[in-house]
Amino acid sequence: MKILSRFCLALSLATALSSVPLWGAPAFAQDNQAAEDVEMRKQLDLFAEVFAMVRDNYVEDISDEDLIDGALNGALSSLDPHSSYLPAEDHQERQKNARREYGGLGIEVTLESGLVKVNYVIPDGPAAKQGIKRGDFITAVEGEKVLGKTLNDAVDGMRGLAGDPINVTVLSADNTTREVTVIREKILGRAVRHRVEEGVGYIYIESFNHPRLTDDVKTAVEELKSELGGRLPGLIIDVRSNPGGRVDQVVNVTGYFLDGGEVFSSSGRDKTFTKRYHADQGELIPEVPIVVLINSQSASAAEIIAGALQDRNRALVVGRRSFGKGSVQSIMNVKSEGALRLTTERYYTPSGRSIQGLGIMPDVLVSARPESETTRKRFRESDLKNSLGKEMDVEEEDFDAMVFPSESWPDDEDFQLSKAIELVKSPNLKSQLSAKNTLIRYR
Repeated sequence: MKILSRFCLALSLATALSSVPLWGAPAFAQDNQAAEDVEMRKQLDLFAEVFAMVRDNYVEDISDEDLIDGALNGALSSLDPHSSYLPAEDHQERQKNARREYGGLGIEVTLESGLVKVNYVIPDGPAAKQGIKRGDFITAVEGEKVLGKTLNDAVDGMRGLAGDPINVTVLSADNTTREVTVIREKILGRAVRHRVEEGVGYIYIESFNHPRLTDDVKTAVEELKSELGGRLPGLIIDVRSNPGGRVDQVVNVTGYFLDGGEVFSSSGRDKTFTKRYHADQGELIPEVPIVVLINSQSASAAEIIAGALQDRNRALVVGRRSFGKGSVQSIMNVKSEGALRLTTERYYTPSGRSIQGLGIMPDVLVSARPESETTRKRFRESDLKNSLGKEMDVEEEDFDAMVFPSESWPDDEDFQLSKAIELVKSPNLKSQLSAKNTLIRYR
């Protein structure tokens, strides 16, 4: 009952404060404000009455905290699908998940010839500190041989609490074997994966939330150039199914592929005030052909990088129309140590296109699977309940122009990536980009 009393008192104080007259304001403005205050008090009284009735009469016991949290989230979700209230515990858990923390050795592995092969070692991670390198094999964990086990079973013994030691047997490229004790740590997973694909560079960005993303992308570009003899013939940036992330990260990463200029802009309720986000001067790989891969689950920051490079005629965008999340959520701390996640702005590509509910339309439409009703219908932002309104009509995908794999295309081969490789190698890519004649508004 104490929580309910405090809540009602807070509502009463808010109502009282809102009715303080604005001395010096025109009389008609004061009258309008007074009328609005009366109506607001009625609505708050109604809320308090219903709250008390539910609390006292609902079929099951429900805590005041749960009921208030539900009421807040019910009000916020009626605005749009991305606004919400996070209690303190949920807020802290979401922050942890966004950092992708876990306890481990700091390696990524595959199974090769029945042994665990180290494909990647996180710099300064616990395995790296003990001299474990890419290409090493782990033949035993805590004295138990891994030969004959599945990959999941083989690495099960590596999982544990941070701070606990683990003994592994390591076979190096020179066929020497050594016993290594590694202290597990909370590991921040790597931000990108990169490799050479058929003579061109490939970078996959999983999320824009990783604090090391900017550095990792730069390192990936440098390593790809080194692997290809110092010259990068082409680059594919893959942001398929990327849910987005931090604004600073997407501006920095996009800036690596632009020589200054606008990356995106945003505006809130006051349309006369617009924030503009610009890339720094100094492109990493000028003149190198770029293709950006997107799909229907590429959202938010992933759409920003695709839209910026498309608008600036710097890259050809390939795949399916993206998700269409063109809104910015601000995280506001509240006194309870929880957080309010509130939609405060929409964002726009350099040419002024809104992405909200519309998404980014690829320059070349390519499906990952053969044509069917399933491949035609994709779930996007506009399908969400109470989705924030669009500012123009949706441009639908042209299925007659879309490239589909044949029915015989192997399920384990990436058709969209194969077309991206074909396009980035094409001598006509630069002419395709210049022929788009995208309206660019440099600001």
